[in-house]
Amino acid sequence: MDCQKKIPDSLNPEEHFDIYGYFIWGGKYFTYEIRGKNKIKTELSNFVGKSDFHLVNGTNNSKRIIKLQRNTGEISIIEIQSSEMKLDSFETILKSKQCTFYGNTYQLKRIFANWMDYEIQAHIIETLGFNHEHNVYAFSNAVFSAKGKILKVNDVGIINDQENEKKYYLPAFGLANINNQDYEGERKFLFIEGELDFEKWAKLYFEAFENNGAIATLFLILSVFWDIVFSQVGFFPFLFLFGAYGTGKTKLAEFLLRVFGKDYLGIPLNNATQVGLTRAIASRNNTTFYLKEYTPETDESNQDLILTAYDGSGRVTGIKSNDNKTRIAAVKSAIIFDGNHLPNQKTAILSRMVLLNFQKNQFSKKQQKAFNELEKIQDKGFGKVLTNILKHREYVQQNLKRVFDENVTELKKELNNNNFSERTLKHVALILTPAKLLIKKIKFPFTFNEITLAVVENAIEQNNLLKQTDEITIFWQAFSYGIKNNILTEFKRDLYNNKQSHYNFKINEAGKNILQIKLQSIFPEYVKYCKNNNQRFLDPNSLRMLLTSKANKAFIPNPQKKPGHTYIDKYFSVCYQFWLENNENGFSINEVEINK
Repeated sequence: MDCQKKIPDSLNPEEHFDIYGYFIWGGKYFTYEIRGKNKIKTELSNFVGKSDFHLVNGTNNSKRIIKLQRNTGEISIIEIQSSEMKLDSFETILKSKQCTFYGNTYQLKRIFANWMDYEIQAHIIETLGFNHEHNVYAFSNAVFSAKGKILKVNDVGIINDQENEKKYYLPAFGLANINNQDYEGERKFLFIEGELDFEKWAKLYFEAFENNGAIATLFLILSVFWDIVFSQVGFFPFLFLFGAYGTGKTKLAEFLLRVFGKDYLGIPLNNATQVGLTRAIASRNNTTFYLKEYTPETDESNQDLILTAYDGSGRVTGIKSNDNKTRIAAVKSAIIFDGNHLPNQKTAILSRMVLLNFQKNQFSKKQQKAFNELEKIQDKGFGKVLTNILKHREYVQQNLKRVFDENVTELKKELNNNNFSERTLKHVALILTPAKLLIKKIKFPFTFNEITLAVVENAIEQNNLLKQTDEITIFWQAFSYGIKNNILTEFKRDLYNNKQSHYNFKINEAGKNILQIKLQSIFPEYVKYCKNNNQRFLDPNSLRMLLTSKANKAFIPNPQKKPGHTYIDKYFSVCYQFWLENNENGFSINEVEINK
């Protein structure tokens, strides 16, 4: 479409008036009025216009792209809603372009009716990433079609998909929004083809970041098919990049995000509200978001968002309407976090993550060479990497669940001695799924056996961390710390210190070691320990319920026929009892050393 093409005057004003009720002359709208026996030419405007596209958005308030041409020749392209096509609202828009309409509502409706007879229908793509309705992957400047072609926008923002006989509208780069700052974020999510295909990019990425790069590559593939993954397995884990400054966390994320254009800097987690964060993440489908600098001070509402985002939930918001409808801003993309602190305020958060540990800040010559090569060409884009993955969508959709189930079954047989939780096992199986699924479709820089070993070793390391950071373990760590530092007092029968004591070691009739504790008196010291170590502490009731639950195998239920979980010891008084395990240094509970 030639936006600068002039709207011509009516060839036959009389005939045009008879058909449409107006005509164009000198770049203005005119009509005829009958005054007595005279037919008077009456000016209606200082502009003429044309509705080029009717933009369908699935609501009753669709939009249009309209060309306005002042009688002095200046042309403006505007985007308006159907609800604005009434005299008062439209006149406000006109004045912003130094145009005005002198006529009445009926005359304006006649002009609109003629515009609508000749406009072309296009579908607005409002959410970037994968679009289910049209089966395309949308950037702000192009779409990757179902036929595997990149189709780019024209200067109005329209894409012509001839194979599907459809037209799409991407507003970010259209002339109507060229100065609209609301689209700045969308303009960063754009297709930049670049020089590297998937094979060359993945090889450099793996050489630069080794096993962390391999796992991140598989995570990228899964993120592009987020909807398929979630619909078939019911969850999608996060990636957490853990390590000190200068170990490569940020660059690993940035090189990966370059696949999606220029939005690679990430969102500082502690500068974002839950509302803003949710809206940002919900604005794209099947992509990857990077949330930076997770710390112990991260807002609790943002931590809760992380918990709900794991299973695709989101924040419920109201819609301004007459029927009190609500909209769920659901998370439909993968998320990468980074931080120098583990997310151990809530153990449930860490259990929903695949942890990549960055330890070294000295890199081999091979790593440095690959890193420098990626950095040198990153501004040229890595869009071709993404399209190489996207073309396998149909195959992934047909086979992902089968391969995931195969991985789960095989891993259960091979890893039954690693004490993996069911969730961790499924994370390992999912990360390995694209490697097995696409091994004959995409050339990876590693074998399936190599990546399996790397992912399993990574999971073992994370599993050990999980054991160290669950709520019960933190309590026993606080308890052990209290003993070592003489903060807690042991019961000594010969000292008659029953009232001052916190714990007691005893041996039962079968010769087994038992620990007795007075939870209420220990609790304040537990809270102090958590605060000093940036750990989240539980309230007394929650802690008691966890310690005395059936799932806690160390707890000894009350053998006395009395209500509650407490045990009344003849000498030590009311307490809770736990089994102690012997180890080389003394005793342990939940793998935490408890020494006398």
